[in-house]
Amino acid sequence: MMKTRPLAALLLCLTLCACTPGGVRELRFREGPPDVEVSAARLLTDQIVPQGRLLGLKEAVARAPEGSLILACGARWSPLRPWGICTHVSRKIAPGLLTEAPGLLGVGGGLLDGGPKTIPQERLESRDVVIVLDVGVRPQHLPALRAEAARLDGMPYRVGVVDDPRNGLDCSTYQNALQRAVGLPEVVPRHGEWNLYLPQDALGMPGVRVLWVGVRGRE
Repeated sequence: MMKTRPLAALLLCLTLCACTPGGVRELRFREGPPDVEVSAARLLTDQIVPQGRLLGLKEAVARAPEGSLILACGARWSPLRPWGICTHVSRKIAPGLLTEAPGLLGVGGGLLDGGPKTIPQERLESRDVVIVLDVGVRPQHLPALRAEAARLDGMPYRVGVVDDPRNGLDCSTYQNALQRAVGLPEVVPRHGEWNLYLPQDALGMPGVRVLWVGVRGRE
């Protein structure tokens, strides 16, 4: 079957107001029992977070361990961002700092944001919800992770490219590149219908663990 070009897929879905990946249109997380482990794959549909792990947004980002992945989500799905309710993925790279590829309409950024860079963690404060994920990065991985982030810094932004990072990276393929650099499995799979790497699909990957959920206004 012929593959749809990434940009064409985006425009087609935007024009037709196509279905939301995962069927989730609104996030209203609530606390559940403290001793029940949350399923990452069901987090967006169940929207139940163990007691003590549902935090304010700033606190969740502050508590995120170095190397952890952070999904940035809206409170409601928007047809302007049809690829899901969690539209961006970032990573804690050092205390107070994130590394990400924010894209042309990225987190808190303008039209010329572009590819991978290191930014202050405060840039996530404009989001409604963040989900902090353990994706296997441990302290021994951090030197290689930071070295790869430095090597890829300033690469062009391009959606869905996987052949060579020099040809461009988006927010998801960038985080996959960082995982590969430290010998860990990729964190965002290619979505079959969209033929793209959708950030919120990271929740369905084997071994991913939800650490914190942060909600803006919950202090």
